[in-house]
Amino acid sequence: MTIRLLYISGLTAILVLLSGTIAAAQESAQSDEQDTARAVTVQAPEVADTAAKSEIEAVAKSKSAADSALSAEQFGLMHLSEYLGLRPDDIGYRSDYTKPDSFRLAKVVELMQQPLGMIDYTEQLRQTHVVGQPEIAASILFADMAWANQKQRGTPYKPTVKELERRFSLYFTEMTLNQLLTKAVTYLEVILPRSREKSLALLTPEQRRFLTGEFRELVTIEDDMELLPVDVIDSLEKVDEAYADSFVTFGYRYDRDPIVAAGIDCLREILLEVQQLRRVLASDTIDAETIVEGVGPFGGVEDKSAYLGFQPGFKVGGPGNDYYQGNYDFILDFGGDDVYDLSYDVNDPHGVIIIDLSGNDRYRGKTDFCLGSGCLSAGILLDFGGNDTYEAKSFSLGSGFFGFGILYDAAGDDHYFGDTHVQGAGTFGLGLVIDEGGQDKYHSAVFSQGYGFVGGYGAIFELNGSDVYYAGGKYLDVLRYQDRYLTLAQGFGYGMRPWMSGGVGAIVDLTGNDLYSSEIFGQGSSYWWSLGILYDSSGNDNYQSFQYAQGAAAHMTLGTLIDDSGDDNYFARGVSQGCGHDYSCGLLLDRKGNDTYTSYDLSQAAGSANGAGVLVDTSGNDRYFIRLPRNSQGYGNPRREFGSIGLFIDLGGDDQYDGNGHNNYYWRTNSKWGGGMDIELHPADTTGESEL
Repeated sequence: MTIRLLYISGLTAILVLLSGTIAAAQESAQSDEQDTARAVTVQAPEVADTAAKSEIEAVAKSKSAADSALSAEQFGLMHLSEYLGLRPDDIGYRSDYTKPDSFRLAKVVELMQQPLGMIDYTEQLRQTHVVGQPEIAASILFADMAWANQKQRGTPYKPTVKELERRFSLYFTEMTLNQLLTKAVTYLEVILPRSREKSLALLTPEQRRFLTGEFRELVTIEDDMELLPVDVIDSLEKVDEAYADSFVTFGYRYDRDPIVAAGIDCLREILLEVQQLRRVLASDTIDAETIVEGVGPFGGVEDKSAYLGFQPGFKVGGPGNDYYQGNYDFILDFGGDDVYDLSYDVNDPHGVIIIDLSGNDRYRGKTDFCLGSGCLSAGILLDFGGNDTYEAKSFSLGSGFFGFGILYDAAGDDHYFGDTHVQGAGTFGLGLVIDEGGQDKYHSAVFSQGYGFVGGYGAIFELNGSDVYYAGGKYLDVLRYQDRYLTLAQGFGYGMRPWMSGGVGAIVDLTGNDLYSSEIFGQGSSYWWSLGILYDSSGNDNYQSFQYAQGAAAHMTLGTLIDDSGDDNYFARGVSQGCGHDYSCGLLLDRKGNDTYTSYDLSQAAGSANGAGVLVDTSGNDRYFIRLPRNSQGYGNPRREFGSIGLFIDLGGDDQYDGNGHNNYYWRTNSKWGGGMDIELHPADTTGESEL
């Protein structure tokens, strides 16, 4: 795949001002520019007079009873919008501004109409996961994968009574283990294959092969791309365009729902059986070695495959250090420091369930589509303890590619390594990584770490520990830079303009001092009718990127980065830190902490080409640095006969600015609807009574 993000002619849209106040806003802007008692211009911020300062100091005192029920960011958005002659709900985009395609998600359409709703949606996402129950998060995200105008969701295959009453010869004497194995066999041999057929029912054999053949090429980048001449790159791009043209003629006939829903049901029921088995082990009535021994040696039995747990592709390992190699359907390991060298045949798609109860394990994917990877099926990897290492190629580690893939790690300091479409990546499917403890490290190249492509939802839920996320270092952005890498990661949604709307990509990290590093496209950003989210609840975090990052959105799309607390550092070159370009909305919200924001241009609340950029910092002593202030810190450029919107809001603290802003001031920039305010929403207590 070549990444050339060109403007497609003929795709026009207009920024919706739902309140119908365009004319009023223009009149207000003209009036306010003459009112030096309220406005502070970019050219001379020092001219604010006593009246303006008095207004700032009175903001908190003048809040009405209705305002007091608002969150700080809601109040700030309402107050600055009013100052600029707008309202918060003036930011919105209708779905019919471009020709709708068959792959547009209802959730994206809903939030495009009210982009500031990304704040509430992210809060809901934060509460999605319940410790020890990853199936809950999976079910909620699956609900958000509905297509726009979809009237009914597809359902998994329901096995017949005869299929449920299959009989097996028993080797293991522990019934909880046999119940787990029986459940796994039912899903792997009946429900998942039949659900896949329901998903593929309307496709021809050639179209089915297209999914893992030509379409797969749209989600990969050639290793030697930077070495190719421009004309060769152009020819490869035309091939990709031809693939896209072909896919849109039949891709809508693929029904993701049966196979993804079947995978989530499988996860739910397998977890229940695993919990029962772990309770038995914890009771000390029987140990793992005794369970695995079963009835003892087979003796003269020639066909072991007739016994439950010994079918081809099944393996049950004991508490020692075990080695697994090959293409498996099911592995249950009771403990030990194990090594998994696993492979997968994409031409023979099947479900995979791997359960490891304890130990410092090493998982190695020898082919693509390994380790928690659902390719036209469901891939489930559950690890319940230990400091583990996951080494994969592509389409792995929580990858849902026309299917459902989850990697669940309950505890330990873990390392995740992968290339493309890894670490919580979804394409026409759901891909999840859920890590509930430890200081973890994520390393990938591209399309990863909370990545949602067409029809997909990809997410990482990190519950505890100081974590490191690194994406990049392999695929150069050869058409624009010679030394910068494409990443499209860390909460990134991506669609193929203008063929196919994109998906949802998200990272939810709850604790720890985390480091996020990407280059081009990442950290709560998106492209073309998609949604990218990065949410970090606490810790002193470091966000490093280059371009299109940190609450950025380009070309009819949405991106947000929300950090609840901690002394954080944000660094990006441009089109970042609350930037919306071309009918898009990018939002950066930091609620607490002494933060530092550094960028070059078109950042820190910048709206470009009828986009909206929003930066809100609700408290703390912050520092804002910008190299070119003319298009940043509250900027909305006047494009296409009307404007863009840039809202810069700081609601507390002793702040420092290098750019347009100024501590305890309002300002307008030389743009259509752009400006900022720095106020004390909750003035500091100088009486000492708050300490009593």
